[in-house]
Amino acid sequence: MQRSLTIEELQYYILYWDKIVIPGNNLVYIGLPEEDLLLQAGAIERPRVGFQGSFQGDQVTDAIMSCQSLVAKELVKDKSVDWVIHQFGGDSLFPDGFNQRRNVIRVDLSGVLPVPAENINIYEILEFKNRRKDELKQLHAYLDSVYELVLSAPDQELAHRKAISDLSNAINDLDTVFKERFENTKKYDITAELNLNGKDISVGAASGAIIDFFATGMTIPIATVAGAILSTLKVSAKAANTFQPASHNTKLAFLSKAKSEGLL
Repeated sequence: MQRSLTIEELQYYILYWDKIVIPGNNLVYIGLPEEDLLLQAGAIERPRVGFQGSFQGDQVTDAIMSCQSLVAKELVKDKSVDWVIHQFGGDSLFPDGFNQRRNVIRVDLSGVLPVPAENINIYEILEFKNRRKDELKQLHAYLDSVYELVLSAPDQELAHRKAISDLSNAINDLDTVFKERFENTKKYDITAELNLNGKDISVGAASGAIIDFFATGMTIPIATVAGAILSTLKVSAKAANTFQPASHNTKLAFLSKAKSEGLL
């Protein structure tokens, strides 16, 4: 509600996610930078939520806030696609009727994902994404393996596990190929909020360790990226607002923000 997404933020989405759906509405349509070009290139989708009746003041704000949840509610029904809510900021925000308070494992990766720190032609972004799809796919796979490791067997030996080493190598590999193509990059932090009750994760075996995460959390250095900033993996457990229609999913939400001091 404060501003539109920036072109840099859109480049982040397009690079790291297979499909990007950004809902609009018929009350106040908030446009995006180079929106027509992004739609024409198939880089984003913008379904429009239609509201009926009269809206005034806070009702307009509440309606606009609900658009993401209304569209996501339908998308997550497709179990063949791993849909997740993604927002910028430090905490997930959901309107009444979609919000559920529950215990989650929160995995924060600091200074990890490189993104061009300038406006690059969208077709160059898509070409790079296609050419480097193996590196990007590996990054997602290693992120998943770390999340599953944290949920199934969190302990103080986590830093020595293969999943952490693989993730560290994937980050460095990705940073290398970005530097080959883009002169300036900015590092993004990414956070995953994970369901402690995920049906595919054996949380019960780890329940004792989960208590430690609620009390103290854990931070692990995982890589020095391009000699500029230290990347860290922080694991904690907390009560958080989650997206109720995805309550049975393992991955509930992603959050991200640019790390301004990571500008190279």
